[in-house]
Amino acid sequence: MAMTNCENCTHEISDLSVACINCGHPLNTRHKHSNAWEVVSRAKTPINIFAVAMMTCAAILGMSATQVNTPESLKAFTYTLHIFLAVTGMFFVTILFCRKGVYHPDDLAKAKREGLDDLGEDKPEIAAIAIGLMLLAYGLYQAFFV
Repeated sequence: MAMTNCENCTHEISDLSVACINCGHPLNTRHKHSNAWEVVSRAKTPINIFAVAMMTCAAILGMSATQVNTPESLKAFTYTLHIFLAVTGMFFVTILFCRKGVYHPDDLAKAKREGLDDLGEDKPEIAAIAIGLMLLAYGLYQAFFV
């Protein structure tokens, strides 16, 4: 067993430790991430929490739509599916064009320390245009095909 210093408080600890016994700082000496993007993607960020909430709401809406016992039940289920697809589409457009905005600044700083220099430029205007086009396409679908 070799000794090393904690990256956070410089206290001498075992190189087999998972966290510093002095300050509690987690040590990644044995479990280095394969790349910097993995550091960001494993973080508990607002966008990850939003994704879980979105899936939970979709499951609840889907279950409630199947409980409708009227001639309109197929229509209720169809519109529930439409809502889920719309929210999912907006979610992915946001991730695609607003990468820095969906992660906590501390997680981005940690990723930068791990070697990821830049996520690219955020383009919220393109995200807004894409979401607007999705809504327009759905409106046209409703107007002409339903």
